Amino acid sequence: MRKSAKKVISILCCMTVLLTGLSGCSLGKEKARPIESGTLKVGMNLQIDKMCYVPSQSSMPEGFEVEVAQKIAEKLELKLEIVDTSEENLLKSLDAELYDCVISAVGLADWNKSHYSYTDAYADIAEVKDVIGKNTEDTKIAVFTKKGNPMAKEINKKLVELRKDGSIGEISKKYFEKDISIPVQ
Repeated sequence: MRKSAKKVISILCCMTVLLTGLSGCSLGKEKARPIESGTLKVGMNLQIDKMCYVPSQSSMPEGFEVEVAQKIAEKLELKLEIVDTSEENLLKSLDAELYDCVISAVGLADWNKSHYSYTDAYADIAEVKDVIGKNTEDTKIAVFTKKGNPMAKEINKKLVELRKDGSIGEISKKYFEKDISIPVQ
């Protein structure tokens, strides 16, 4: 029974990869679509205080990144589904297509940029690294998608709107008492 389930999962994964590859054979005029129509699946490590976490008194994720993801989904006219994963597997799981993008305090490190598609940086966590318990040199954070996924461009357009209208700044003030958003150039 177990081998049968593994075969089915393997076949489904192969079909997903094949269909995703074939979807790139269009005229290039189609909008990026999430894997599951109508839902933006976002990978998050729900262990980062004030960024993305599940409070002890609730079962619903909260935090800066959670609210940013909600705003992006609203702008894309999609429902939001958050997929909790470890920090180690955040980006790796994009390749396995477990979710459409990662919004979880991931910095614009050179390695990340060379292996994944990404948006412009929308926030700089340099001043709140101690608060969130994240020690990193790459403090400018972005949304990441699987390499070559045009959804990164669509998400970036929505992030620009959210930065321009002050939404990201307001969300950051709610969690950090300061604006960590990066102004649009």
